[in-house]
Amino acid sequence: MEKIISTSYGGANSKVGELLVNRLLPNRYVDAVGPFVFLDHLYPANIKPAIPKAPNGEFAHPHRGIATFSYLFSGALEHFDSYGHHGIVEAGGAQWMKAGNGVIHDEHNSPAFQEKGGLLHGLQFWINLPAENKAELPDYLAVQAADIPEVHLPDEAGKLRVVIGSFGDHFSPVKTYSPQFLYHLKLNAKSTFVLRAKPGMEYAALVPDEAVKINDESFAKSEFISFGADGEDIILSNPGITVADVIIFGGEYYAEPIVAEGPFVMNTRQEIGEAYRDFHLGKYGTIDYNKTSILK
Repeated sequence: MEKIISTSYGGANSKVGELLVNRLLPNRYVDAVGPFVFLDHLYPANIKPAIPKAPNGEFAHPHRGIATFSYLFSGALEHFDSYGHHGIVEAGGAQWMKAGNGVIHDEHNSPAFQEKGGLLHGLQFWINLPAENKAELPDYLAVQAADIPEVHLPDEAGKLRVVIGSFGDHFSPVKTYSPQFLYHLKLNAKSTFVLRAKPGMEYAALVPDEAVKINDESFAKSEFISFGADGEDIILSNPGITVADVIIFGGEYYAEPIVAEGPFVMNTRQEIGEAYRDFHLGKYGTIDYNKTSILK
């Protein structure tokens, strides 16, 4: 039985610095999908070659209570945070940061990518942490493209990248604190793949660019799709003549209260107030770019 599509949403454009993003989650229909409470699609942007600039903290900002997750279709990003973590990932890779009890981070184009320029295209998710993990220390993981397992689909239909969670006996290196998954399907031309949904898990999809049919409905150009609880088959078809991308993500229902404001996602209004207070008191620390930057 096909899994019922409950809603679709085209998003809302927003500027992040000089870049244009599509705000897809939360939206007027869906507040969260499993532990995923936020999704921005960074539209493809042509970055002109330039003399690399060292970060100056202009775009640094705090988080608490979540894990941030940036996934790159193309381009390269550099990460710094106030807990001393640093990393660079390129196309096909991802940056995972557990904000825990509070951290300030800064994410921008890597020096090498600034110098050569090119196409920047990616996604950013916020993954809600269980209450007990919101109080833990920050953590970080740079996931390179080669670290992400790839599964060859039946009938030469394409590949499935296990970005978060597991698929069969393939496991992502990304840390998780509740049952959750994020798959990047690369469907070959004129191909179809049937994904079997697991009982008790919430599912959503993003079609970032070229048209894909999901359960015989066509979606394209940064459309978000959510599924109801009934049914199990998600039929994904690429009617085009080039490889098409689909992101499928979700997880176990997040049963704790969700209170989100600004860059913080907590369980109560009091905890939101404490998050702001601790940030303004300087408890999240500061970023020391000189310790880790390759541009000093």
